[in-house]
Parts: sequence; C-alpha cells; structure tokens
Amino acid sequence: MNKKVTINDIAMLANVAKSTVSRYLNGGSVSVHTRAKIDDIVAKYNYTPNTFAQSLKQQTNHTIGVIVPRLDSIAQSDMLRGLDELNKDDTFLIINVYQNSARELAAIEKLHSQNVSGLIILTANLTDEIRSILEASELPTVIQGQDEPGFNRIIMNDINAGNVVGDYLKTLRPQNVLLLNVDDHLDRAVGHDRFVGIKAALSDIPHKEIITDFNMTDAKEAAKSAMKNETFDLVIGATDRIVVGAMQAAFSLKQQPHFIGFGQSFFSETVSPNLTSFEFSYFETGKELYRLFLKVRDNKPSKPQRVVIDGHLVIRDSTTL
Repeated sequence: MNKKVTINDIAMLANVAKSTVSRYLNGGSVSVHTRAKIDDIVAKYNYTPNTFAQSLKQQTNHTIGVIVPRLDSIAQSDMLRGLDELNKDDTFLIINVYQNSARELAAIEKLHSQNVSGLIILTANLTDEIRSILEASELPTVIQGQDEPGFNRIIMNDINAGNVVGDYLKTLRPQNVLLLNVDDHLDRAVGHDRFVGIKAALSDIPHKEIITDFNMTDAKEAAKSAMKNETFDLVIGATDRIVVGAMQAAFSLKQQPHFIGFGQSFFSETVSPNLTSFEFSYFETGKELYRLFLKVRDNKPSKPQRVVIDGHLVIRDSTTL
C-alpha cells in the first residue's frame, strides 16, 4: 500500500468497523485485542491522523493562533522556538502583523472565524479596540509583552532591568549619555518601563534622548546625527539591535563611547567589542508562554494569570575596554 493510509484502510486491514478505528484514534473504549491490532497497523504504515479534519468534525481543534508584531525580531523568533520546543499536540497558525494595530485587529477577527482553540499574542501595545474584542472573546488567550491587568500575560521584568542598568551606569561615571529609545505609544514596556530606572540614574548626569525604531539602519542614522553634534561617552539603546546601529555610527565617526543594550541575541558576542547587555531568555519565555496557555485553556483559572520573567546584566568589553 503506497498511498497514505486512511481510517477506512485501517478498518479494512484490522477487520473492524470504521467507527471502532475512530474511537481508537480519539481515545475511546476499544478491546485490548483490537487496540493491539490497530497499534500494529498504525506503526507499520506510519499513520498520522488528520487533526484538521478531526477538528472540523468535532467543532474544536488544536490549532492555536499566534500573533507576532514582527518576525525579524530575535526576541520574538526565540519565543516562537520556545513555544515549538514544548508543543506536541497543537498546531501554531502564526500571523505577522508588522507592528500595525489594524492588521493585529484583523488577524484576531480572522482567527476567531477559523475556530482556533485559543490565542497567543506577542504584542507591542493593545489598542482600546483590540482590548475590547479580546475582553469579549471566549477564546483562551495569553498575551506577552505588556502588563495588561485584565488578561493572562507573561511580561519581562523591564522595570527591574532598567534599575539594574541604572545602577551599573553610575559606576561608569559618564559625562554625557545618549539614549536611543523607541516610542512608548508603540511599545510601553520597552519605551517606558525599561528606561524608568535609567532616567532616574541620569537625573544629575547630562544626557540626550532620541526616539528611533527597532530597525538597525534607522538607529544608525539617528545615532550618527546626534554624534555629529555632540560627543557621548556612553550610549544606551532599547535593544541590542539598536545599539549595534549606534556602534556602526560611532565607528564611522571614529568615536569610542561605552555601549549597553537589552536582549539575548547573537549580536552581543559577535560584534566587536562584545556588547554589555541586560539579557532575558526569550527561548525560555516561549516555553512559559505555552505552559501558561495550556493552563488557561485546559484548567480555566478564575482569575487572570501573571508570570514575570527576570533577566540579568552581562558585562562585556563594550563597557570595560
């Protein structure tokens, strides 16, 4: 038998009714003798159930809608790997919304219509409209990125990260600091929370803040523009990617400030000098996301669940040379 076997084929080979095979596949009651026969056939022909077809028949499925702001993010791709690492029975339907709230809203509505078993949303910020549609939804939902009190969520401890970086920067005794931040209306956790402790530490230290975005090229141009007019001895960026753009700008201008970033990325140890960075394990965060989703979907907790992911500062050459 060269073609992929079907339930009908298995029933014929086992000399049982199709309904018996269906019960077997869905964990129902089947005699020990019959189960052994079907086990052998399933193993011999490497049979894989069509979970999508089963879902349509049962009016439920194991497809989880996963919404991602941008797939070029190292943090988010690592979280997706973490999700997949633990997954055995579910299928992820991943939608990239390009940090566009209208796309995100449309994606949520589309996933609702496709009868997914729940939503995992990696979000920069929830608009009022998105918040409303999620509050009205009966789908199990977990968000990552923002500390939204009414939702099951996993957040990075960005407030603590900023405090740790703030304490460390004071040991460097900088004279003029460049902050490369992102718009907190687009990502409050990164653009606001991450910089609270840093700005407090800089209260009596000259500094300049520039709003850029997550794109390395844009960050490079923003940093270069600032560095042409002022000399900075410390540059702090909202992400490692942003800081690498600033490092390129400094190199082109023959300047050598210290640099501090945020993230756990390949940039930290591939750029020269190696980058001092406050690191979160986004891969482990992805695992926690999946664990929390299963808890919400399968156990239906009465109150919104909140998980906080801590990180640590890794000091490298960019602040010691």
